[in-house]
Order: sequence, then structure tokens, then C-alpha cells
Amino acid sequence: MLTNYQLTARSHGNPSSDWRERIAFLNNLESIRAASDVLNKNQQWLNQQHIELCRKPAPTFQEAARAEHLRQVLESLGHQSQIDDVGNVVTAIEYSKDLPYIAVTAHLDTTLVPSRPEDIQVELDGSMFGPGVTDNGCGLTALLALGKVLGRPLVDNPSRNILLIATVAEEGEGNLLGMRHLVHNSQLGARIDRFIVVDGSSHSHITTSALGSSRYKLVITGPGGHSWNDYGRVNPIHALTRAISLMTQAILPVFPRTSLSVGVIEGGESINAIPCSASAKIDVRSQDEHAIEKARKVIEEAAMMAVTVENQQSLDHSASYQLHEIGKRPAARALSYNPVADCFLAVDANLHIKSTTDYASTDANIPLSAGIPTVAVGAGGRGGNAHTPDEWYDPDGRVLGLRRLLLSLAGLQIAH
Repeated sequence: MLTNYQLTARSHGNPSSDWRERIAFLNNLESIRAASDVLNKNQQWLNQQHIELCRKPAPTFQEAARAEHLRQVLESLGHQSQIDDVGNVVTAIEYSKDLPYIAVTAHLDTTLVPSRPEDIQVELDGSMFGPGVTDNGCGLTALLALGKVLGRPLVDNPSRNILLIATVAEEGEGNLLGMRHLVHNSQLGARIDRFIVVDGSSHSHITTSALGSSRYKLVITGPGGHSWNDYGRVNPIHALTRAISLMTQAILPVFPRTSLSVGVIEGGESINAIPCSASAKIDVRSQDEHAIEKARKVIEEAAMMAVTVENQQSLDHSASYQLHEIGKRPAARALSYNPVADCFLAVDANLHIKSTTDYASTDANIPLSAGIPTVAVGAGGRGGNAHTPDEWYDPDGRVLGLRRLLLSLAGLQIAH
């Protein structure tokens, strides 16, 4: 039987003939066709759910309203859904007790949030505009789509149950809190042996390795004072801008590619006051942890030099700095055995989707770094301008993305 068929591990390039044959068989199953037909007939419902989700503000660490809305919709579809200790929405679809789980996840939070419902706009052609409509409104809508059709198993005698999970704190300084809890601290964690992370819309990629990142806060301090009466004292803003200039002029590794970006600058209370402190939040990314450490040293050396110069040019010589790590996403190279990637490659070949394996920084960083077979993929449709007020999403092509997810879930449910 197909459920006892062992698959060849091929996590890169073309899928093996075993996977191709299996996906071709599954694509002709009546259960897959019926589920795809349900989704095709409910595109208007999916679009409406998408809009309603995105109109529930969910800034990082404040996702509760959106989480509760999502939980209620999943329960209305007939599933038991709950919110865990950190705020993740967890929906278990169990076909048999004691089976391991495939977890399909999408993050709840957005970098920018709508200030009012009207900030999420819908055009006559169905296109959506506003914060979070692609990242990650379409991923969350995919969870609801799966919830609508997974009441019955896609295959006979599935080897895995399914978890639909909406995670908290993926963006910004959230530090992948929701996914960390799932993998390392939750009771479910030990039973999840496959992850599919749905993030964004694009069909064109299968993320199989993790782009690492470290986030730092550089703080420079001094006594402060009056801009005229105390002129000559150290100025933390002057020192900070000097440090930023130095660190951004440094030569970082090209192979592996490494980036350093200052995303937030803060400091000062008044134009006619010497500030007591100034700070910058800095994002460093690379596939290689050693390269990230080199970039950290660049930041520290720039801060040290900038403070030294500020003290030399001042009357009080009192500037100092501190560098704090405020977040870390582990890097992870592609696993030598990743049946989730193999399965998606075979599905894409069957559906004539042109995709390539790549690396990115997503919730997938956590399970990949723990050695758990994982991919991150898009939910279908098209989108762009993520993390800006002009973010947009076009649902044309959503159903193909959802069929891709259905076929991949089915393939992983009959693989051991």
C-alpha cells in the first residue's frame, strides 16, 4: 500500500520519481478533487474572511483580538480551537490518537497596523490594499481554507494528524516567540515532526534553509544639559550618528552575504537640550552565524570609537555606551533529509508551478535549526509592498496555492 512506501530523500533540485508518482496518484483522488472544488466555490467567502482578519489590528505582542476572531471562525467550521499560553491559536484535526502531527502555521502579527477598518480597502476586482494584507493576511486565510475542508481525511489511514496554528510575535522584536514556544516549550512540540510555514503569497519559492539574524540596541549616554549653558558636554546623539556612520561604512562579508541595517533611532527631548541618551536598533542578517558575530564586532568597535572621539572633543569626557542583543533568529542550512521539501518539489512539478528552493527569515528558522523537516511557502495569489502602508494582495491564483497545500499535506500524510 502507499502508506508503507518509503520515499527517497532529495531535498534539492528535481523531485525523485517516487515522490512524482505519489503526487500524481494523489492528484487524481476524489477527496483531493472534492476539497479543491469546495475551495474554488468559496472564493468569495475566503476573500471576506481575509478582509475581516486584516481589519483586526494585530501589532506584535498585541494579537489577542485577531487571535480570538480566528479561533471563533475555526470553531464555526466544526473544529476545537484554543489559545495557548503565549497567545497562539491551536486547532487540532485528529484522525487517530497517538499519531504525530504535521503543523501548518501562519503568523498573526503585522509590522504595520490599520488605524481604522477603512485602512483595508477592497477594489472592484477583489484586490486588497492595506497593512498586512499579504504579510500575513493571506497565510492566515489559508489556515481557514484548510479548516473548511479538513473535517474528513484527505487520504485513507493517514500517518499523521494535522495542526493548524496561528503564531504570535513573528515580526520585528517578537523574536519568533510563538514558534519557539511550540517547538521548545509546548506539550505538542514533541509530537510535531513536520512543519509547513505559510508566509506571504508567492508560489515561486520553497524556503528550506534559515537566514539568521541578530537584533541589537546600541545605547549611548551622557549627563545631558542646556544647549548653550552646558555647551561642551558630551552629546550622545552626536556620538550615535558617528557610530552609525562608522558601522555602515564597514566592509561586511559578501560570501556569505551579510547585511547590517539601522532601523530605529531614538533620543533627545528638546531642540535646546543636550540629550542624556540616544539609541539605535540594528538588524544584522546572514546565513552564517560566524558572519553575524563579525558584524556584531563591527557595531561594537564603531560604538567604542565614536564614544572615544566624543569624549576627546568634550569638556566632561563622560560618554559611555552599552550594546544589548534584543533578538536572535538562528541560521540553519538546508537539512540533508527534508521530506517536506521533497514533497513540495513534486507537487510543484505536478501542478506546473515554477519554484526554487531558497533561504529566508521566517518562523521556519526555529524548527529548521532544531533539525525538524520544515519549509516556508506562500499561500497563493500575488502581493507586494510588504511592511508599508501601500501593501497589496490580489487573490487571483489563491486556489492554486491552496491546492498546492492540500496535495502536499496529503503526500506527507502517507509518508513515514
